[in-house]
Amino acid sequence: MSSAADGSGEAKCGDQWKDSRRGLVMQVVTALSLSVTGFSIGGSLAFTGVFTEQMTADQGVLPLTRSQISWVASGYAIGNTLGCLVSSYVNPRLGTIRLVQLCAPALAGGWLLLALGGDFWTMLAGRTLTGLAVGIVFGPTITYIGEISSVNIRGVLALFFNLMLSFGMLITFLCGWKLGWRHTCLVVGIGPVVVMFLVSLMLPRSAKWLISKGHPVEEAQRSLRFYHGKDYDVDQQIQKIRESLGEEHRHDASLFEVLQLLRHRHYLVPFCLMLCMYVLFVFSGGFTTASFAPVVFKDVGGFSNPYIGSILVGALRVITSIMMSYIVQKSERRTSLMINGVVGGAACLVSGFFFHYSAALADYAWVQLVSVLVIVSAMSLGIAPLTNLLLTELLPNAIRAEAGGILLTFFGTINFIMVYTFPLAVAAVDMSGVYWFFTVMHFLLFVFAKVCLPHTRGKSIEEVQKIFVKNVTNCASDPIHVHLKDKRGSLTYQTFPIHDSDSAKQSGSS
Repeated sequence: MSSAADGSGEAKCGDQWKDSRRGLVMQVVTALSLSVTGFSIGGSLAFTGVFTEQMTADQGVLPLTRSQISWVASGYAIGNTLGCLVSSYVNPRLGTIRLVQLCAPALAGGWLLLALGGDFWTMLAGRTLTGLAVGIVFGPTITYIGEISSVNIRGVLALFFNLMLSFGMLITFLCGWKLGWRHTCLVVGIGPVVVMFLVSLMLPRSAKWLISKGHPVEEAQRSLRFYHGKDYDVDQQIQKIRESLGEEHRHDASLFEVLQLLRHRHYLVPFCLMLCMYVLFVFSGGFTTASFAPVVFKDVGGFSNPYIGSILVGALRVITSIMMSYIVQKSERRTSLMINGVVGGAACLVSGFFFHYSAALADYAWVQLVSVLVIVSAMSLGIAPLTNLLLTELLPNAIRAEAGGILLTFFGTINFIMVYTFPLAVAAVDMSGVYWFFTVMHFLLFVFAKVCLPHTRGKSIEEVQKIFVKNVTNCASDPIHVHLKDKRGSLTYQTFPIHDSDSAKQSGSS
C-alpha cells in the first residue's frame, strides 16, 4: 500500500530531504573536479588531429613513418577500450574515488611520455597509457556524479562532463596551433589532472556504491551528509537504496554473477537502451564530424588554415554545452533527442547533396558550411550530453558498476570501428554517401527517442528503476494509485491526483 506520505526521491518536501548550501557546493565541486576526465578525453581526441597534421606536414622532429603516426594516433582508442573493460572488473571492488586516485598519476604520466618521447615506442606507450587510464575512470566518474547529485540539479551536473570534454578539444586545438603538440601535452595533460587528484583525496565514496558492496552503514551515512547536509534524512534514503538493489543482489557477487541479472526485464531493458544510445551516438555523424573536422572542412572549403575550422567547431561545442545546462532543466531528454534527430538529419541530407554536387553548387558553399555546423550543434544539444546523462539515470544500482564498464567497452569498440572505417567509407562511396548514411541514422534516432525512451527528468535514480518493473506505477508527475480495504474486507481502488509536482515528488505501487 502506498500513500502520499510514502513518496520517494531526494526532491521531497520537508527539511529531511532539503540539501544544505554546503552540500550543494560540494556536489558542484565534485562534478567539476571529476569532469577533468572529460577534459582529458576531449584533449586526447583533438590531439589526434593536431599530432597527425603537424607530423605529416614535416613540422615534427621525430623520424616516424605514416604507418607509425597512425599507430600513435590510434593508440589512445586501443588503450581506452582496454581501460573500459578493466573498469568493469575493478570498479566494483575499489569504487570511483579509489580508481581516480590510482589512475590520475598514470594519466599524467602518459601525457608526460608524449611530451618528452623521442621515439615511436615511447610515443605509442604514452598514448596507450593515456587511453587506458581514461578508459578505467571514464564510466565510474560519470555514474558517481549522478549518484551523489540531487534530483533538481543532476541534469546540470552531469553536463559538466560534456562541457569539459568540449573545452578540452578547444584548448588542445588552440595550443596545438600556437604552441605545437609537445607543449600542448604539458598544458592539457598535467595541470588539470593534478587538480582532480588533489580534490579526490577529500571525497568520500558514494552511498549507493558503499551499500551495494556491503560496507558499514556508517560510511554511507557520512557520504550522504557530506553531499546533502547534516539534517538530511540519511536513514530513509539508505532504506530506499537497499530496496532498489532488489532481492537478487549480493554485495560479494562476481562480475559474471552480476551480469546474470540481465536475464530480468528491469535490468535488461535499460541496458539495451544504453546499447542503442551508443550505436546511434557513434554512427549518427555528429561525433565523427567533430573528430574529423580538419578532413571535413578540407572538403567543405572556406578556410586556408585547417585549425580555424576545428577551433570554430570546438568553440561551438563549448557554447552549445553551456546552453544545454539550461535546456536540460526545462526539456525532457527524449524531446531533445527527437529534435536532434530531425535537425541533424536534415543538415546531413543537405551536406550530402553539397558534397555530391560540389562543383555545381560552388557559389553556395556557405550553405554547406552552415549545415556542417548545424550537425555539430544538434549533436552537442542532443545525443552527446544526453548519452552520459542517461547512463547515470537508466542503469539500475545493482548492476551499475559492472554494466557501466561493459557498455563503455562496447562504446570504445564501435568508436574504433567508426574511426578506422571512416576514411575507407569516404574512399568507397564518397563523402556524400557517408552523410546520407548519417541521415538515415538520425531518422532512427528520432524513432528510438519517440518510441523507446521513458521520461526521467525530475525522478530519482530509484524512481527511474521502477519504470522498468512491470505493473508498477511510479511517475513523479502522475496520479498515485492506492488499494484500500474497508472494514468488511472489500478491496477498493482510489486515485489521488498530484497538482504541484514541483513541491511534492511522489511515487506509489499497486
